[in-house]
Amino acid sequence: MNQVILASHGGLAAGMRDTVELIVGEVPNVHVLSTTRDETEPIAVRARRLLEGFDPADAVYILTDVMGGSVNNDMLTLLPEFPQATLLCGTNACLALNLASAEAPLSDGEIEEFLEEARGQIVNCNKLLQQAAENEEDDL
Repeated sequence: MNQVILASHGGLAAGMRDTVELIVGEVPNVHVLSTTRDETEPIAVRARRLLEGFDPADAVYILTDVMGGSVNNDMLTLLPEFPQATLLCGTNACLALNLASAEAPLSDGEIEEFLEEARGQIVNCNKLLQQAAENEEDDL
């Protein structure tokens, strides 16, 4: 089974899981870790405990919010201990949905396809509308 860990600053990870569940239903393989100002246990400690609880045969995908941020840096420190984990930074709902829905471990090529699709979801809609209007004028 694939396991997905959404790890973020504040409530982003929990909100992302809520979004995924709204679209595809309950996702017992998606886990949330957040760092907050008043946390009593470091996120790396909670992540290690979560990772240790997974079946060693499970592929694990950890999605973090900010490259170079404390959450991403803490997750990086865990990779040598958990070779079944893949860390992906700069998550969005598209990426979370794809990973949550994947039933089998993903190849590097499949992960890259998911990342490309996620990047493609980052769009300036104002610019798209402007281009559509310009194209419409050209068609007249």
